[in-house]
Amino acid sequence: MSKEKLIAEIAEDKIRYVIYEQDEKLQYKIFKKKIFTNTGIKKGKILDFNYTSKKIHQDLKNLEKEFNMIFKNITIVINEPEVFCTNLSGFKRLNGSKVEKRDLDYILNEGKSSILKNQKQNSILHILNSNFFLDKRKKSKIPLNLHGDHLSLHMTFISLPKNSLKNIKALFDNNDLEIDRVISRPLACGIDLLQKNKGAKNFILVNFDKETSSICLYEDSSLVFLKTFPFGTNSIYRDITQLCSLQEEETRIIIKKSNLTNSQNNENKYVDKNLFTESEFKKLSINHLNDIVKSRISEMLNYILNKNKNLYYLNNNILRIHLFFEDKDILEDLGNFFHESLKIDKTKTQVELLPLDDFSALSGAAELIFKGWDKEAIPLSFRKKSIISSFFERFFN
Repeated sequence: MSKEKLIAEIAEDKIRYVIYEQDEKLQYKIFKKKIFTNTGIKKGKILDFNYTSKKIHQDLKNLEKEFNMIFKNITIVINEPEVFCTNLSGFKRLNGSKVEKRDLDYILNEGKSSILKNQKQNSILHILNSNFFLDKRKKSKIPLNLHGDHLSLHMTFISLPKNSLKNIKALFDNNDLEIDRVISRPLACGIDLLQKNKGAKNFILVNFDKETSSICLYEDSSLVFLKTFPFGTNSIYRDITQLCSLQEEETRIIIKKSNLTNSQNNENKYVDKNLFTESEFKKLSINHLNDIVKSRISEMLNYILNKNKNLYYLNNNILRIHLFFEDKDILEDLGNFFHESLKIDKTKTQVELLPLDDFSALSGAAELIFKGWDKEAIPLSFRKKSIISSFFERFFN
């Protein structure tokens, strides 16, 4: 007999829902998926609580009626710019004794206590382990039962302001749904990528959404840095609309029809007057449009990657960069500009530009929920499991 689980992603002016089925052999698959518009949400944040709550209530009624199910629990995937990522190294002196479970538990508890002490306004969503070291030697897995003098663990903490978490919880409490877990969307997208690229180890994942962007750095298949930015590819359209006195839909058509990235053929060319469908015709050069677009793309990539001080320590081990685009037109029409604006050695680093699947984050979240991820030390959210049982369940069972 199969069990159903509901997972939802709070996205830009919409909520994506996926119902998963899990069979007796603990294998899971998608049963149904739906996307419902919800204009009470902007850039992943709840702007109009009452409207958003009523809309979710209607969404759930539709889902339950269509599939003849009753939902009492839900897992939520979020993409808020206020998500914090903190790296911390903890250690314990062993004095020649062997590594035991309690030694790792001690380091994790100390790390968690430090984060909670210094981020009193935040709640921890995820604790990830990056690297284990025994006597300064890196280990590919937990060095259980090995003798040594010094055990250290590098941890990555992902946290969210408590008030944001309270708002999310209240939103679904209003609809008689208990939240099992809250999962960071950039992390979920990374897990989905790792599942599709089994050999991936050291890479950068950048998501260009329409209104937000995010970057994740993975080392040894573990997330070590994450940041979400409050701007996305729609800012390109807005720049042209404002600086050239155009309407937004008109701007999209002009970009689509003008082949901006073909620089050799655009010298001394102007936008076709037939493309001015909503505003007064003006002599607008292709080069001027290119300058506006390139300036915005360069600024975005400087913030996200090129001049990101958190990434200065990157070494030659990062051999692949994945750029995902929510807006397929941006990828098709302006993708070359993004590639050109990356300040990297392209002879050593492979760059992939890909469309972002609407359900990529929910796929990664399902993998985390149903199968677990060996890099997650403690699955945290509204669970009541102790740190000890959660950690041991993930690593020792």
